[in-house]
Amino acid sequence: MTELKRYRIHYLIDGKPASLTLSAFEQPDMEQAELEILLHHVREPRAAIDAPWEIPVRPSEESRMSELGVSDIRIEEDSNH
Repeated sequence: MTELKRYRIHYLIDGKPASLTLSAFEQPDMEQAELEILLHHVREPRAAIDAPWEIPVRPSEESRMSELGVSDIRIEEDSNH
């Protein structure tokens, strides 16, 4: 049977350490971690992913992460629950 686990996403936002916890059956990949960070920090979320027909110079999610000053994302299983 699959077990629901907790994962901690650690990152820097404008050089300051931050983290959030996510419950999932499998460890989230970097794209999922980035979306969770955006949802956590953006007050009025807009579309964060480009439509398939768009050909942006820079992907929207990358631009939004840069605007927020997010860097050094790490994902680990949270064993403290």
